Order: sequence, then C-alpha cells, then structure tokens
Amino acid sequence: MSVFLIVAATFLAAAVEWVEALTIVLAVGLFKGWRSAMAGTAIGLLCLAILTVSFGLAINSHVDLALVRTLIGVFLLLFGLKWLHKAILRSSGLKALHDEAKAFEETKQMLTSAGGGRGLALDGVGVTTALSGVFLEGLEVVFIVIALGGLRNVQAAAIGAVASLLVVVAAGFVFRAPLTAVPENTMKYVVGILLTSFGTFFAGEGIGVQWWNQDVSLLPLIAAYALVSLAALWILRHPRSFTVEARVLRALRAAVSEVWGLFIDDGALATATIAVLLAVAVFVDHEAGNRGIAAWLLVIGVVAAIGIGLSGVARQTWVRSKAAKAAATVETVLEDRSDGAGRVAEAAPVAD
Repeated sequence: MSVFLIVAATFLAAAVEWVEALTIVLAVGLFKGWRSAMAGTAIGLLCLAILTVSFGLAINSHVDLALVRTLIGVFLLLFGLKWLHKAILRSSGLKALHDEAKAFEETKQMLTSAGGGRGLALDGVGVTTALSGVFLEGLEVVFIVIALGGLRNVQAAAIGAVASLLVVVAAGFVFRAPLTAVPENTMKYVVGILLTSFGTFFAGEGIGVQWWNQDVSLLPLIAAYALVSLAALWILRHPRSFTVEARVLRALRAAVSEVWGLFIDDGALATATIAVLLAVAVFVDHEAGNRGIAAWLLVIGVVAAIGIGLSGVARQTWVRSKAAKAAATVETVLEDRSDGAGRVAEAAPVAD
C-alpha cells in the first residue's frame, strides 16, 4: 500500500513542479529559440541527475541511515506543512492563486526586455533562464523523491517523478502553451496533505513512535489531516462564525522568527512542529512501553501546529474586516452630515 501512495504522491508533487518548469521552458523556446530552451533544460536535468546520484552515494557510504531517515522525515513534515499552509490560504481567498498564464507573461517580458531574439545560435539569457527554471523546480522534485522514498522505496518515488515528467513534456509538446487547464492549486492542496502525512509517519518512525499496523496508518493520517484542513478552511472563510481568543498563540507567533524559510513560510508553525517532535521523543524515551500513545500525541501535536500557523492569519483577517467596517461607518456618517449641511444652506433665505 505504501508503494502505491509513494508513487501517487510523488507523481502529483513532481507534476506541479514540472508544470511550473514547463512554463519557463516554453517561454524561452517561443521567444529565444528552441535550441536555447533545450540546451538549458538538458543541462538542468543533467545537474539534477548528478546531484541525486551523489547524494545517494554519500548517504549510503558515510551517513547513519537511521539519523538520515529521521532528518528527512522532519524536513518532509515541514515541507508538507508549507504546501498545506499555502493551499489552505489560497483556497480561503487570503492568498492569490498561482497563475501559470501570469507566470508565462512575466517570463516573456523578462526575455524580450533582455534583447536579442530567436535564431540559430544559442542565446545566453535563454539558456540560463531555462536552466535555472528546470534546476530550481527540479531541486524540490529531488528532495521529494528521496524523502518520500524514505531511502527504502526510492525506486517507487523515482518512477512517479519520471512518469509525471513524461506526461508534462508530452502535454507541452502537444499544446505548445502553458498548462493553465491543469488544476494546479487543487493538486498542491492534495500534495500538501500527502506530504504532511508521510512526514509525520517518517519523523515518528525516526524518533521511535510505534505506528498502528505500520504503513497502513498512513490512511487515517491522510484522512485526519484532510478533515482538519477542511475545518480550518471553513473557519477562515467564515471568520465571524468562529471567533476564538488566542492570546497564547499570538504570543508564540510574536516570539518566533522566520528561521525555516526554505521549508515553511511561518516561523511559529515550524517552531511548534519541532517542539512537538522533541516532546514526543522525550515521551518515548521515558515511556518506552507507551509508543502507541506517542503516535496519537504526535498527530495531535501536528494538528495543534497547524492551528498555531493559521490562527495568526485568521486574526489578522478579522481585524482588517472590523477596521474596514468601522471606516465605512465613519464615511457614511460624514456623508450624511455633509448632505444635511447642504440642505440647510439651500433652505436659508437670501437677503436682498
């Protein structure tokens, strides 16, 4: 079962990254020439392959695998929470949806403003743009493959990533346009839930949590995070229907800084997640016979971390809505007073 989930999760996650890379490569091909686009793409893919192989050899030769699995689990959890956090904000309307057509136009303007044009010779700007796009998006794919593979099913994760690459390349070849019809934001939402579930599972394994029926526990994890995210989405869409006083959460948010910017946008979310993992690790160390309870504590802690991350955004939205309503009320009162003063002036008699 875990193999199927790994392939599916990697396919979806990698597809999102490949779609974004395709947008850049298409812009280079259409406005700087396909030779430049293909050269930059080939170099980028080659660098990613070398990086993946080197990383794999270094891990298998010089690093304790148990430690690596724990670290990868932690960073996969943070990475998944980052995706899920953004997806909830986008779905609630608090953050703009990702638009491939807009990204294509921005890349087009950057390429055309650099001068030059399509030709037989390689264009330096075109090559470097395609290279950076493929390499930067591909870096996340490499991390996802290694992390979801858990250093045990890397082949399954690689199959999902390669399959998604072939599908995206085929679609780009057929349509020759950004894949705006792909439900990218919905895919990011699903991927965020899957990565968070896998990250919880692997991180828990690394610190000694005993999961129910091994990898079968991934299914209730996915269901739990999906339900929690939907509940959070409803709360953000209806801030007036669910108001919670969160002084402690606000204090925690004010006390932390953006340390984990590479994997998560919210410092409080990352801090809370690390604190949960450390607390569960201490619990397992002192209560070795209650590792099953530790699994429940870890899930509850991750849910609490999600609440900490989203509470600040919900609070800010509520404050802005109240301020906007107050400003509208003041403006209405001033307009009424102005109209009343005008009517009094018109009704006053004019002296001869």
